[in-house]
Amino acid sequence: MTSRRAGTLVPVALVALVAALAAVAPAAAVVADEGDDVRREGVCTGRSEVSLRLRADDGEIRVELELEAERRGSRWFVIVLHERRTAFRGTLRARGDSLRLRRTVRDWYGSDTFVGRASRAGRETCRVSATLAGAARRDVSTQATGKERT
Repeated sequence: MTSRRAGTLVPVALVALVAALAAVAPAAAVVADEGDDVRREGVCTGRSEVSLRLRADDGEIRVELELEAERRGSRWFVIVLHERRTAFRGTLRARGDSLRLRRTVRDWYGSDTFVGRASRAGRETCRVSATLAGAARRDVSTQATGKERT
């Protein structure tokens, strides 16, 4: 009897896992993708909302992480990774009910992937990631200068 129950629990658990992943996928959808500008919305474990904006500009990438917090003046530990290397790490306090981090980083050759993560004292965690494709930026710079950037 117990072997039959175990055999039916596995498919039920798999279906529940797939349904949970399908529910999370639309939350991390693309907001806009316009040329050298990429915007993504992330997911949070609570009621907060997080978004990441990347904009390429003359060998640099402007990174903007925005967090709409559910609690005014809350403290958040924020980390932004650029190709798995730390671009920013620190504790920030939300002004009013939002928090905004702006940084400029070097534009590396090829696609650049960013991951932003914010956590509030073990109560809530938000995560967002975006990739800025490198081919379009190289084409623009090649047309302007007549040679590729290295």
